[in-house]
Amino acid sequence: MADRWITQDRFYEPEKGLHGNCQQAAVASLLGLRIDEVPNFIEQEDGFWTSFFRFVTDHGYTQVELGGHRHFDCYYLAYGPSSRGVSHTVVFKAGKLAWDPHPSREGIREVESVCLLVPKDLAEFRRVNSIKIR
Repeated sequence: MADRWITQDRFYEPEKGLHGNCQQAAVASLLGLRIDEVPNFIEQEDGFWTSFFRFVTDHGYTQVELGGHRHFDCYYLAYGPSSRGVSHTVVFKAGKLAWDPHPSREGIREVESVCLLVPKDLAEFRRVNSIKIR
């Protein structure tokens, strides 16, 4: 198992045609994986979202996507603009930044949408997030 919090190691550099891997690092952080165990979704042949959804499903999770700034008492992905002028993925918990995979750790300017990765096995979801499901 990886350290809980993974730092991205690729960064958006449009002049060089490079994409960052914040989503890869954030997903690895949520699932307790090493970064090399998660694909850099933006580089996948079948596209970012298709490869992300397939990876999540193949690892026993389903994703719940919601627009706007939502609050959940568990770790979840949050999407929004960074101060660097690029769309960015971070990890939130209870409406607050829990982890920014970018080395700056400054988070996002606003939450535009969120995505919960919910294990199909709810017992595992409870264990990972230390919450009660009623």
